[in-house]
Amino acid sequence: MDQLFRSQEARMQGLDHRMDQLAQALQTLLTRTDPVSGTAAPPVNPQVTTPPAATIPLRLPSPPRYGGDPTTCRGFLNQCAIQFELMPYMFPSDRARVGYMISLLTDRALAWASPLWQKESPLINDYRDFVATMQRIFDMPGREATASASLMSLQQGSRSLSDYAIEFRTIAAELGWNNEALVAAFMHGLSDKLKDELAAREMPEDLEDLILFISRIDLRLRQRQSQKEKQRKPPIRLAPRFSNSTPQSLDPEEPMQLGATSLTEQEKSHRRSEGLCLYCGGRGHFARYCPNKPGNART
Repeated sequence: MDQLFRSQEARMQGLDHRMDQLAQALQTLLTRTDPVSGTAAPPVNPQVTTPPAATIPLRLPSPPRYGGDPTTCRGFLNQCAIQFELMPYMFPSDRARVGYMISLLTDRALAWASPLWQKESPLINDYRDFVATMQRIFDMPGREATASASLMSLQQGSRSLSDYAIEFRTIAAELGWNNEALVAAFMHGLSDKLKDELAAREMPEDLEDLILFISRIDLRLRQRQSQKEKQRKPPIRLAPRFSNSTPQSLDPEEPMQLGATSLTEQEKSHRRSEGLCLYCGGRGHFARYCPNKPGNART
C-alpha cells in the first residue's frame, strides 16, 4: 500500500512540473513585444484551476409495483416523483418518466396504461397529464372527508397508546386541523382507563407533548398490570412421587396388580356373590385382610 501511495505521489509531482513548464512557456510568449502596439503584453497569472471532483450519481431503489389499489395510488405516485426529482439525469423527458411508470404497473393499472403507450396517446408525452389522469381513475375520492370521519370515530380500545397514536397521526396528516381540534379528537378516542387516570392531572396543550405525556403513563399502567397478573397466578404444585415397590392404588378392593388390569363390574359382582376376596379372588377372607395384599401380614 505504501508503494502505491509513493507511486501516485511521484506521478502528481511529475504533472505539477509539466504544468509549471507550460505556464513558463506561455508567459514567455505573451511577454514578447506586441507587433501592433509596440508594447509588452501584460503578464498572465500562471495559476491553474483544479477541476471539481467527479460526483457519484445517486441511485434509488425502484418503487414497488402498482396494480390499481386506491389506498396505495398516492404513495406510488409520490415515490415516482421522488425518483424523477433526485435523479433527473435518468429521466430526461416526460416520455421517459411516463414509460418508467408504466413499466412498474401490473394488473388493472397496466391494463389501463398499455393501450395508451401502444396507440401513442398524447398522455405518454405529458407527465403531468398522465399523473392527473391516473389520480382520477385510481386514487381514493373524497380523501379529506373520509379522513375526518375516520379520525372522529377512531378509538384506542385495548391496544397500547403508541399504536393508537401512530394511526391517529397517519389519518391527521390528511387534514388541516389546528392543534386544539386534534387534541380534542385524540382525547375523545382514548380508553376509559386512561381518561380516568388523566382526570385529575394537568396535561400539555400541544398535541405532540400530550402524546408523549400519556404514553409514559400508559406504559407504567401496563407494567403494573403485568405485575398484578403474575402475582395472581397460583403456585406450581409438583405431582406426588410414589415408590416403585408400593402399589399406587388407593382402593382397598383393587385386585392384585399382576397384570395391572382392574376388575370389571361383572367380575366384582361374581366375587361378592360367591364370597370371594375382591383383591386376590381367594376364599376365607375379605380384601381388607387379604394376605396377598402388600402391608398385610401373612397368617
